[in-house]
Amino acid sequence: MKKNGFTLAELLGVITILSLILLIAIPTIDRMLKEGKTDLYASQIKSIEAAAKMWGTDHINELPDVNETKTITLSRLWQDGYMDENIENPKTKKPFSGNLEIKIVNHGTYYRYQVIK
Repeated sequence: MKKNGFTLAELLGVITILSLILLIAIPTIDRMLKEGKTDLYASQIKSIEAAAKMWGTDHINELPDVNETKTITLSRLWQDGYMDENIENPKTKKPFSGNLEIKIVNHGTYYRYQVIK
């Protein structure tokens, strides 16, 4: 007599193997997702700094003097059209606040633009 199907031992073996695969895969996938969010956050911060540099290029008369600092806000970049208002912080999944500050420091031969987190 021929039986179709699997035995209980075979089914338990397959379930055990699949469980082990999941135990290995889930932490790896979680780590990759967190790294992706961190990389996206860094990329967005660089975009904000690049927009501030473009703003500085167009507003040379408003830039600080040597060894001085000026702070502008993200909302200023939005108002002047240098940034999209819908930029989202991947860590919080909420839009960046318009109060986010970008510090501009004049080092004499160059300006440094830095987002204050």
